[in-house]
Formats: sequence, C-alpha cells, structure tokens
Amino acid sequence: MCPVCFSGADAVTRETLNAGIGVLLGVTAVVLALFARFFLKLARRSREAAHLVDFEQGRPEGRPDDQRAA
Repeated sequence: MCPVCFSGADAVTRETLNAGIGVLLGVTAVVLALFARFFLKLARRSREAAHLVDFEQGRPEGRPDDQRAA
C-alpha cells in the first residue's frame, strides 16, 4: 500500500504531490485552451472566406463554367 495515499506520511510529501498535480492540471488547461483558440480561429476564417465560394454551383464566384480547372 502507498503510505502517502493512506496515511499521509508527512506534510512536505503531500505539498509536493499537490504542486505536481496542480502543474499537470495547468499544462492540460493551457493545451486545451490553445486547441479551442485554434478551432475558433479556423471557424472565423471559414466564415470570412464563405463569400468566395458559390455553394449552389460548387465553384468560386466569377469563374465561368468553361474556365473550370480540371
């Protein structure tokens, strides 16, 4: 059995473990926040670029059918 988990051997060990857990939670929170920021940035760019595509025809606006890229 783990003496730290079941009896709380000493205060220094507990404080060190709590600090380690806090650091790991902080790193996880920062990484998740960066992922969220990245996806929000992609969504914003997609919304800004939506006017460049003619969704009904499936081609960029202003390009005639005969000039489509193959």
